[in-house]
Amino acid sequence: MFRLRSPELRLDILKLLVQFHDVRSSDICIVILAGGQSRRMGFNKALLEVDGRPLIQILSDRMRRLTDSIVISANDPDSYRFLGLPVVPDRFSGHGPLAGLHAAMLERESDLYVLLACDLPNFPISLLKRMVFLAGGFDAAIPRTGDGFVHPLCAVYRRTCFPYIEQALERGEKKFIETFLSNPLSVRWISPEEGPYSENDLANINTPHDLQKLGVIGRR
Repeated sequence: MFRLRSPELRLDILKLLVQFHDVRSSDICIVILAGGQSRRMGFNKALLEVDGRPLIQILSDRMRRLTDSIVISANDPDSYRFLGLPVVPDRFSGHGPLAGLHAAMLERESDLYVLLACDLPNFPISLLKRMVFLAGGFDAAIPRTGDGFVHPLCAVYRRTCFPYIEQALERGEKKFIETFLSNPLSVRWISPEEGPYSENDLANINTPHDLQKLGVIGRR
């Protein structure tokens, strides 16, 4: 198989491919976070069924349109065996999503990692492609709404972030976004206009009320 030797050239071509729609590339790894406790929901929301399918399966099937390189970040592999995808446990237990991204980077060698929470029923593939395109020349591309609220759990991270993530975890840090603000990493903040995206595109499900608000009817 022919492979471009220059990372810069490979990423330039990748950005063009992503910009012009359907892309399947091993240069992108999708990391779906399923390690949360779901305390506010009262049960594992990743397995909440919508139209007969678990939320995490809806998201993973949608992501297969972009790449076959998909991993599930979770510490209970048996719960997600039905997906037929690798389940990667944290190397730093109890450190939240930051540890999930770190473990995926150890598991899979890739140029870009798309981190997605498992409970994003409305997250469109078009926005993912746009985020990958806007990540060109940056260490991370993270949506930020007009009120300043950031969405690091539906964002793109370059492998250049790995040493800073690992150092933060070794220091015992858990706060995700502070790792990127307190280190010399370049972040591309993506506004709703640049996405473009709406509030519902990034909305996740934490409580039964969120199901009603998003117009999603689910069952356990």
